[in-house]
Amino acid sequence: MVKNGYFRDDYIHHFVIKCSRRTPLIHLGYYMRVLTVDFALRSFLDATSGQPTQIISCGAGFDTSFFRLSFIGSIHQDVCFYEVDFTEVVDRKVECILGSESLQECIGPFEVNENGVRGLFGSQYRLIASDLQALDELESNLMQAGAAFSLPTLLLAECAICYMDEASSSSLIQWAASSFEDATFVTYEQIHPDDGFGIVMQKHFESMNSPLLSLTKFPDLDSQEHRYVSRGWSSCSVWTAFEMFRQVASPDERLKVVNLEPFDEMEEWHLEGCHFALMVASKGCLTDWLRKFADVPPRLTDSVVSDPINKPQVQWELLEPESGRAVCRFAHGTAMFGDKNGFEILIVGGFGPSENSLHGRRHEVLYIQNRNQDAGGPLTCRRIVDVEGVLLENVKLGVLHHTCTRLSLRGPDGLTRVMVYGGRHSPRRAVNAWPIILSVFRGETGPRMTVASSDTAATCWNNAPVPRWRHSSVCLKYPTPAPIQDYVVVFGGRTLDFKVLGDLLVWTIRASDASISCREVPHQRDRPSARFSHSAAVWDEKTMVVTGGLGEDMLPHRDIWCFSLEEETWHELDIAGMLPRYCHTSAVCGDHLFLIGGVNTLPGNQPGVCVVDLSAPSCIEYALPDQNPACPIMLHNHTSEVVDDETAILVVGGGGNCFSFGTAFNSRVIRIDLRQFR
Repeated sequence: MVKNGYFRDDYIHHFVIKCSRRTPLIHLGYYMRVLTVDFALRSFLDATSGQPTQIISCGAGFDTSFFRLSFIGSIHQDVCFYEVDFTEVVDRKVECILGSESLQECIGPFEVNENGVRGLFGSQYRLIASDLQALDELESNLMQAGAAFSLPTLLLAECAICYMDEASSSSLIQWAASSFEDATFVTYEQIHPDDGFGIVMQKHFESMNSPLLSLTKFPDLDSQEHRYVSRGWSSCSVWTAFEMFRQVASPDERLKVVNLEPFDEMEEWHLEGCHFALMVASKGCLTDWLRKFADVPPRLTDSVVSDPINKPQVQWELLEPESGRAVCRFAHGTAMFGDKNGFEILIVGGFGPSENSLHGRRHEVLYIQNRNQDAGGPLTCRRIVDVEGVLLENVKLGVLHHTCTRLSLRGPDGLTRVMVYGGRHSPRRAVNAWPIILSVFRGETGPRMTVASSDTAATCWNNAPVPRWRHSSVCLKYPTPAPIQDYVVVFGGRTLDFKVLGDLLVWTIRASDASISCREVPHQRDRPSARFSHSAAVWDEKTMVVTGGLGEDMLPHRDIWCFSLEEETWHELDIAGMLPRYCHTSAVCGDHLFLIGGVNTLPGNQPGVCVVDLSAPSCIEYALPDQNPACPIMLHNHTSEVVDDETAILVVGGGGNCFSFGTAFNSRVIRIDLRQFR
């Protein structure tokens, strides 16, 4: 992060043997951590300036906070900074200090292994080898090193005590409350282990033989707050990492860090920010010190939506592929074809594994079919889907975050057509600035796809709109008796330079020769704000319904807008009680709009399914089912299609790159029966 300009640290290189390359997503996640903890430390030092104080970092590792804060003058002469860790860690850190003149200069005169305590001891910096689970020994070593239990003290546990068994970490918290008169216990660690992202997070630490041993007992912000108050602390304030990011970083700083590197994984960044939290417990003269002295308001709450605990829960089925070939894709597109015997779904592009590579952009098109299933069967009946590959002719579709829109009119050859538009190869390279029209047909060996001829595309390429991805696209109809062309309406998206788009395009595709033209609908005063990763659905063939999305401030919307192609006007629906969301999908059945999944920045209140009555208008939010740890589901970067005579929605694919915890895919197709919402 330092090499890429996220923050300044002139000392970290003394503790690093090799600098490994990490993704921008990991950099941004750790940036929130550094920003949050550094803010807490500096705020404490400012609040206690002019009086003797001490900081005790529990499980400090190779942290450089003392050196960075000394460099900027925050460690005044009456501050003593203690670091505690295992003997082997302390020994290695001492070696690093002994090998660096600049570190020694920052510390000043010091002794190694003094008074029977292993470590390094300067006038203001004291590094102590001690086991945090052995409290008598810890207290003795601190006293030997000069700690005073009557001084205002900040105890820091930055992703440290979460690896201790719960009884030991709770004992440490209680010991600190009973031992120090005026103190604050600042903790930064994981929360919310039970949703899809949380399960992937837990499995990651278990795979490293470092399980999160307190997380099950203290899974959320409320339980964390109670943990400290019930163990002797007068008060405890809690915030998620993303809430602290919004509080501490200015709008300009937020925009700057997001643009330091090519970045397009907002969902996992927001989820990571909702799965880490800052807990600030306090007592004595330091009670509520952070809110008083640093002007940090209480935790952000969402008063518009109901308590997530009281939301009804969705029922769903996880469908098994008969061929054994799972649909492991995200950021893909789908188009559905149906008849009285069942349905067929094309899966185009996206990111996922293949037989020849672990993960990457997928050029192969998959084909799902479900034949002769009883649409009126019970919710619990077992359904099997067939997944197979599609042969491509002169087509390469390895793109992400594009749209795949089925056209209503067939070509002169009688073939069904699909319009693929936009998308990217990487955050540095947008593709398909002009749409691709594909013909779909079934050959002797299975389904095939080919590019429909279009001379217009070549002649109009220079007049194409700005390349984009994470936009929406729907096919609407004009009320004409004999239609000869399709109208595909595209709204919003984002660009290479992270510009958020609010334009509205109408692509016209003539059925006879697949010729394409485009025009931009003039801006109106009443229109949705610029956004990306929103969703659009068709209502009554002629109206596009746009929901949610991310705005220029990187925060999700909770609004619903309707666009009439016939009148070329927008109007907003006033609906209360809807969660903000983006990277969700949507569908309209009759006068009911279904919003499936998505991501927001509300801890413990991620979107499930929202059912909107467009005629009322009103809505009901439903929570997702309890997760199966063996098959975690993350409802973002997916697609969905209405099937079985509008009695069910199929969710295809989904998942993402989960911070530093690995890449996760939804390995099952999900069927949500819509009759449960009647």
